[in-house]
Amino acid sequence: MAKSGGFYSSISSGFKTAAIFAALAGASYGILGVLQIIVGIGLVNPNALISDPIGGIMLVVVALVFISGVRPLLGENQEGYAYLAVGAILGGILFVLQLIILGTNALGWWLQLEDWSEWILLSDLTPALLLFIPVLLVSIPMHREERGEKAKTDNEKGGID
Repeated sequence: MAKSGGFYSSISSGFKTAAIFAALAGASYGILGVLQIIVGIGLVNPNALISDPIGGIMLVVVALVFISGVRPLLGENQEGYAYLAVGAILGGILFVLQLIILGTNALGWWLQLEDWSEWILLSDLTPALLLFIPVLLVSIPMHREERGEKAKTDNEKGGID
């Protein structure tokens, strides 16, 4: 049952979808970042979680970038999409760094170096690796959709002068 009127009904669906995505991505990065920090400083038993306070701080920074984009998107301000792009870029940088770490650890294990003899893949699956994949899968179609809508409106206006 749809509500008529109100603030959220006046927001276009593209901005609303982007704002929801930014809020969910920010919350996911933030929660996992804070958990990494808490485990890293020893407040929680680290059996099931990765103990990396610096990685947690980086995840919180990415979360803050995503969450900063929610308000402009709800106000139908194009600037909000920039926050999504920067958040995705920062998440991508963390993803690539974690892939490099995973690759070097796998190489050490494959070469049977002493320090990596008991290494397993699960020990390097960090939230930075796991969170970027859904962000990438959602943000690419969202970007294409937004570009397509912009091209339609430009064509309706007769192009850009």
